[in-house]
Amino acid sequence: MQDQEVFEWLRTNIVQMRQIRPEVVHLESSLSEDLIPDSFELIELVCAIEKHFGFRIDYDDFSEMESVGDVVDFIQQNAAK
Repeated sequence: MQDQEVFEWLRTNIVQMRQIRPEVVHLESSLSEDLIPDSFELIELVCAIEKHFGFRIDYDDFSEMESVGDVVDFIQQNAAK
């Protein structure tokens, strides 16, 4: 899956979860400050990623990611394994 496809999938899920406009979500957007300040919603996103891409995520590792771009890179690296 290409970076753009991963980003589009991630953006769609964040938009649906947070009920925000798609144009608000950018690769540089901060997860905790701009998009998902609630830790329960972050866990929901982690579960969606695990289910869709078929790999397990350590929540502590995921919570250290700062931007949407960091998550896209993480998905690309782990989905390829």
